[in-house]
Amino acid sequence: MENAESQYEWIKMEVSDRSLGSDRSVDIPITVKNIQSSKRRFQIKISSSFKQVDNLVEWGLSVQDQKTRNYSLSPIDSTVVSEEFDIDARKERKITVIITTPKGGYLGDSASFRISVSSDDGIHSASKDFTVTLSPVIVALKTTVGNEFQVSRDLERRSDKDKQERLERDPHATNEVFAIMSPYEVKGYVFVETMHPDRVSFIAKGIKGYKGMVEGDISFQEIEHYLTPKPAVTGLELGAFVELIDGPFKGEKAKIMSIDSGKEEVTVQLVESMVPIPVTVRAEAIRMLDKK
Repeated sequence: MENAESQYEWIKMEVSDRSLGSDRSVDIPITVKNIQSSKRRFQIKISSSFKQVDNLVEWGLSVQDQKTRNYSLSPIDSTVVSEEFDIDARKERKITVIITTPKGGYLGDSASFRISVSSDDGIHSASKDFTVTLSPVIVALKTTVGNEFQVSRDLERRSDKDKQERLERDPHATNEVFAIMSPYEVKGYVFVETMHPDRVSFIAKGIKGYKGMVEGDISFQEIEHYLTPKPAVTGLELGAFVELIDGPFKGEKAKIMSIDSGKEEVTVQLVESMVPIPVTVRAEAIRMLDKK
């Protein structure tokens, strides 16, 4: 058996358990060095096992070397992937294994992998195990400024309807939208937690004010400070002019007449009305206008 030092000399393969969203990839770089004085052949084997709701859902696996070989794996087709390669004396070879999660996976689905590398002469061998588990991701949706709440509300309604329709053919169907956050401080964007961003984009298509999905995921650390929101009445002043952004008077200009901090409600007077009409609305339903 080799000691730790000699193991380190001939191979570098750092892997760890990962949680990823659907249709996401993780790269596993492997460096194999032939530390002997003659050309030798090595072999890499990748075995897999799965725990998932739908056994037909396929994961992707790629082995990048001098060329790329692509494989599809699932509980019903978990063939051991095997590749051989030669390394000249005192030279090294860099290989990248890429695991791609399925688009149609369910929350908690997982795939466990074992990557084994060995020399044909039996002198060197090493194995590493790791598991990739499907988890939700957070994405940002672009909206027209002032329509953040309306887009959030309409997306919630549509995703509920979408779930009910899919339940007719898939008893495991879940809501594509786990959570929606529309921070008061962020204009023109809402944040959505989901397993399938492509489905959210499809469901949101046609919603008034929706302008598309921002590419890439949002880390929780980027938005966690919004989870302790300021009171909606923060920054509002008596006599200030505002615009109603929701409700039957949406788009109307108004003047703040009173503020109820406890209920987070504001009574405003419509400025373009022939007769002064006091209207009480939620503080989230108004937008401050420039003081000038």
